Amino acid sequence: MAGKIKARVCFASLICALMVLLISCDFRLMSKGEVEEYLERQYGQEFSVLSSESVTDDYYDEEVWRVRAYIVSPKDNPHTCFCAFQVVEGESFGVFGFRNYLHNTYAGDIIGEVFLEQVADTELEYELDYTYPVKSSSKYHSNLQIKIGPVFPEDLTEVCELLSRTFTDTLEKVPGAEEENTSTRIQIQYREPNWPDEEFCVIWMEPFALYEWNHGTSRYEKGAMDTDAASIQEYILDEAGEYKKRLEQAESEG
Repeated sequence: MAGKIKARVCFASLICALMVLLISCDFRLMSKGEVEEYLERQYGQEFSVLSSESVTDDYYDEEVWRVRAYIVSPKDNPHTCFCAFQVVEGESFGVFGFRNYLHNTYAGDIIGEVFLEQVADTELEYELDYTYPVKSSSKYHSNLQIKIGPVFPEDLTEVCELLSRTFTDTLEKVPGAEEENTSTRIQIQYREPNWPDEEFCVIWMEPFALYEWNHGTSRYEKGAMDTDAASIQEYILDEAGEYKKRLEQAESEG
């Protein structure tokens, strides 16, 4: 008898857990007006959703269950268009839609455009790559990765001045970007001539934010980025210095 009661209690608990999960999972798609209001709160300016459509699974990664794309334009600059994606992803107890959020490319697109303008007059090697939640394609793009490298000590000043101008010009066009996730990551492949072949210090930067290692908590913590060239260079050299210490330690132990 006690076993039956215990089984019923476990079953009831499971049903309650599933009900809570279903309530917490939001499958509803946002209306055009809701998307416009969301972006206005995010960036402090008005937008117009021009169109929307479902994205086929040819364009997004496996962990994403569903994507709807909205083509959006700032009301004060109707010639500029960008994408906003409502993304449904995740799974728990076989129920999809564990996360449902809106992702947009507005600030990232501006960063990419400004970067290309600034880098055009240099001889730096770079690559732009668009990734998750939407795969790179001729129709859609989402998160932006900018890869610069190899960067040698003699290139460092030029790279830091380039990034500083990119960040400053972006904030002039999108002031609200400083407080938001721009869905953009910058990879610096730094190398010193006396390092072993194929050794690079890979340094990641996120516009308007820096993640620094806290030895006390053993975690990376997010802080505000100082966008002047000297501060960017100091950050890169600090990261490269830590990498150099690890190289020297590995050589001594080897």
